[in-house]
Amino acid sequence: MNRARALPGLALALAGVLYSSWLIGPLLNPAFGLLDGYASELAARDQPYHLVFGLGDLVVGALAAATGVALARRARGWPRWAWWGLVAFGVATALDGTVSSMDCAPSADARCARLAELGELSWRDHWHSASSAVAIAAALASLFALLMSRRGRRGSFRWGLAVAAVLLVGTAGTLVELIRPDAALGAWQRVQLLGLSGWLLYAGGVAAARGDGSRHSTVT
Repeated sequence: MNRARALPGLALALAGVLYSSWLIGPLLNPAFGLLDGYASELAARDQPYHLVFGLGDLVVGALAAATGVALARRARGWPRWAWWGLVAFGVATALDGTVSSMDCAPSADARCARLAELGELSWRDHWHSASSAVAIAAALASLFALLMSRRGRRGSFRWGLAVAAVLLVGTAGTLVELIRPDAALGAWQRVQLLGLSGWLLYAGGVAAARGDGSRHSTVT
């Protein structure tokens, strides 16, 4: 495998690892346990080391978007949709860590929680929910397209199904907790985040294999 073919896979593998920056959250910000609140609260503007987590989202977003564009331009069929979904995820994630980062951390700050209830936080904070929703929807669409493109390759397809199961369970649990909040919100969202990291790693493997990335690829 030459370097040009390996680069997209390496870029997405790096994105998958960096997207797990929440794992070091308790070390940099002891106010949050490993499963406490939203991971995005680590990048809230009033939190210590918020620039570290915001920069992590920016780098992940840039890697995903740039790699997606490069792969989409050469792909056909289902893979092309997968890579454009990756682009949408990348753009939304970059916004999450920068323009639409949260003002404050409601799960750790009663005043912030009250302001959120009253709708008195900034437009950036309000946009955060939208950019996060776009990122999740784009990732799910991309993973579905990857699965459709790999359904003739049994081993790869099974790995994709395992990743999809984790991501769907985490997403469903997070949605339920948003409707009826309790102490399990952080746990469900971390399952979702693990699914997203798994998807980035899986997409990196597909990109490295790269029947799906060439100009002459067909839907498998």
